[in-house]
Amino acid sequence: MLQRTFCHIPGIGEVTERRLWERGVLTWEDLSRGAQGGGNGALWRDEATMSRERLLAGDADYFGERLRPGEAWRIFPDFRDRVAYVDIETDGGPAQVVTAVALYDGKTARTYARGRNLEDFEADVAGYDVVVTYNGRCFDAPVLERGLGVRLPRAHIDLRCVLGRLGITGGLKTCEKHFGIDRGELDGVDGYFAVILWREYEHTGDKAVLETLLAYNAADVIGLETLLVHAVNEALLATPFAHLYSLPVPTPGDNPHTPDTSVLRRLAGRYLGGRHGGWNRRKKTRGETF
Repeated sequence: MLQRTFCHIPGIGEVTERRLWERGVLTWEDLSRGAQGGGNGALWRDEATMSRERLLAGDADYFGERLRPGEAWRIFPDFRDRVAYVDIETDGGPAQVVTAVALYDGKTARTYARGRNLEDFEADVAGYDVVVTYNGRCFDAPVLERGLGVRLPRAHIDLRCVLGRLGITGGLKTCEKHFGIDRGELDGVDGYFAVILWREYEHTGDKAVLETLLAYNAADVIGLETLLVHAVNEALLATPFAHLYSLPVPTPGDNPHTPDTSVLRRLAGRYLGGRHGGWNRRKKTRGETF
């Protein structure tokens, strides 16, 4: 899809891009040899040539810096095997201390916890060219940089932005339910409850509590690939290229951790009035103190 994308080029917005497609200008090669653009023609031809060179070089950052957040999904088909899905949890305090991070590459999910292996995340995520998050531009990326000194790739597909452009809004779990993604035993667990789990683990050192937190964190990233493919397929419907690039929806990968439902029941009873399975009634507010 990138080779049919023009809206990253200066002077070309969505309307102009669509007009180019309608005129049969369908690829960078078409743009570089055509007479479109009037006074911008030379610039557009140079930009098309540069785009081909950057894609050939595998430079995902080049496109990540130039595409608007709602259009960043276009990077995915060409870089799918170099994508890291990332999500973080924090302690709920004003400093937003990172307590856990999950990374998924479409095959294997890895988790990192404060006091155990959190420092390993930086080297692991550096092995990928594109990062996918939900609300990560506003939350995960700045918190990781500020708290751990970790910079995510500039080729950043934030699904909150992509789905928002499609009219699908709400939190991550709401968007998952829109597409029928099921979390099983973790259905209803949210970021507020993740803070409860971390504080309980800090207080007790109970490994079952940490295991449950990491299971929740891993579930956040495992579903992102499925959600992204749904979003890509929907976004493609607004282009002439859905028949070329629509993707089969993947089955979410295996969660390397197992939540302990007795832990969830106990903590729900203590903090949420005993509503087992109803901990989702409190709206997720990251960074909230309680």
